[in-house]
Amino acid sequence: MKKRIISVVLAVCLLTSCFLIVQYSASAATTEKQNSAALVNGITDSNDNATILQCWNWSYKNLEKEIPKVAAQGFSVVQISPPNEIKEGTVGHKVDEGNGATNGWWMFYQPAGFQINESTDNALGTKSELISMVETAHKYGVRVIADSVINHMGTCSGEDKITSSDPMAHLTPKAKEFEPEIVNNKLFHTPWENMTYQYEWTGPESTCTYDLTRKCTSRLPDLKTEDSRVQSAIYDYLQELVDAGIDGFRFDAAKHIETPSDSATYRSSFWTNTVNKVKTYAKSTYKKDILSYGEILNTCGYGRKYSYYFPFMKVTDSTIYRQVQDAVNGGSAANAIPQNMANGTKAQTVLWDESHDTYMDGATKSFNKVRRNKTWAAIAARDGITSMYLARPASLSQQLGVASETDWTSKEVAAVNHFNNIFDGQGEYLGTSGTISVIGRGSSTTKGGGAVLVNCSGTTKSAANVPVATMSNGTYTDSITGAKFVVSGGKITSGQIGSTGIAVIYPESMEPTDPPTEPPTTEEPTTVEPTTVEPTTEEPTTEPSKYQLGDVNRDESVNIKDATVIQKALVGLLVLDEEQEKLADLDGDGRTSIKDATRIQYIVAGLNIN
Repeated sequence: MKKRIISVVLAVCLLTSCFLIVQYSASAATTEKQNSAALVNGITDSNDNATILQCWNWSYKNLEKEIPKVAAQGFSVVQISPPNEIKEGTVGHKVDEGNGATNGWWMFYQPAGFQINESTDNALGTKSELISMVETAHKYGVRVIADSVINHMGTCSGEDKITSSDPMAHLTPKAKEFEPEIVNNKLFHTPWENMTYQYEWTGPESTCTYDLTRKCTSRLPDLKTEDSRVQSAIYDYLQELVDAGIDGFRFDAAKHIETPSDSATYRSSFWTNTVNKVKTYAKSTYKKDILSYGEILNTCGYGRKYSYYFPFMKVTDSTIYRQVQDAVNGGSAANAIPQNMANGTKAQTVLWDESHDTYMDGATKSFNKVRRNKTWAAIAARDGITSMYLARPASLSQQLGVASETDWTSKEVAAVNHFNNIFDGQGEYLGTSGTISVIGRGSSTTKGGGAVLVNCSGTTKSAANVPVATMSNGTYTDSITGAKFVVSGGKITSGQIGSTGIAVIYPESMEPTDPPTEPPTTEEPTTVEPTTVEPTTEEPTTEPSKYQLGDVNRDESVNIKDATVIQKALVGLLVLDEEQEKLADLDGDGRTSIKDATRIQYIVAGLNIN
């Protein structure tokens, strides 16, 4: 795979290493600044501030068409459905066929083999289509992670009627075609037993660990993940994905796979020999830092600790997710922006507006756009938390592979994402005012602070007297509604939150450069033989420009807008006149290039451009 395109836009307004965080109205604490990541088309490549769009059931071709829109919305990562071989074809099937049908979205979670799916009946597409989509995503600064089902394999037809304790009786026959070593050596936990979850909260630890890691999830044959042959098959699959350009993984049912820290009877080196090994491979081969997170719902089991998983991945936090989801719908404004996570640090946590499971099991299906997007604002505006937004299908009766432009395309979602990208790694200030939650980022001392406001009791509301300690005095424009907010003395003196229940305000000078409507060109520059030109003694025929170098839009200042003009010119959205060409040539090489836009970013950030 080609290395990810390097940054063309640097993070602006870099701050000091830490600053004050006010927790609501009483306590105070400091948080360390994370390293600001570089921006590509205004999108962060940080693993700790990733905003993931779960492109649930989308085909690679359809996702590739949507990448410009995804980038314009400010999402930094897309998550694809499991790309491995599965037990049945999905072409022509609906997301949910209902009436007890045996096919649908869940078929992607029934592996028949651990290699990228090349079957013609796969609704997601072929390996070549996957690679093409990933390459397009990278050109726009968007990374791609793959949902990975590595705990179990698919069942055979009529599974609900089988009572045998032999796991092979439950296994899809198709597995032998793709994983003969696993099948021939019967590398499944035996006897076949479906887990009960009854010991997850009450213990004892050994019984709970056995139930979670050795029995079957939803009757699916449970892989012997402690066996080196299974580990080797999974590692090869993860490496194949990295070689195809994949930037990370979401591990389905992660808590059902044991760790090196589990009790001696059940521990194994599975995660060390798969995830950590492939991270090392990606770093040494592609200079890539893999983003990985595991699905751990409710608890990770009696006596077991989330810290068992942190050496390998971030984990989902069901407790905080539910707290935020409830809080923005009429609960405590403080509960919508907790400083501490339930299971680990912010950098170890993944939160979401909803998951495909909560959507399909009905837990969140009735939640409207306002509630889900306020949840998104409360988590995605935070510093150091990885967030995921579910791209709901337009209908459960639509075919698998369709990419629907649903609520993920909302203006408020884009505004929050852009805010997160701009302030990547710049810490946070948390505060409340009545029913309004405040997430401040940046710093007023550099006139580079901003805030996201979430009304946790309805939508439209005055923001007067809301604390915004990270913002300097001035008038700001809400990125969602265009309404004006006046800040004075660390508080908003006037301003109205709009009908979404969210406001996003920060200095206009920090607006990210627009993602191009076409991906950047990768063509090599043509070489021209130099010609000898005799020196001239003639007087110049044109007057020197009255504008300083870098002032490409000729507004008598050098700012982020000038870098935007250069980028638009490079992708053909506008044409520079002769004077603008000279003003844009900051590196003095006689032509306008992305290097010139980068130099402007350095100037705005106050950095040395040499």
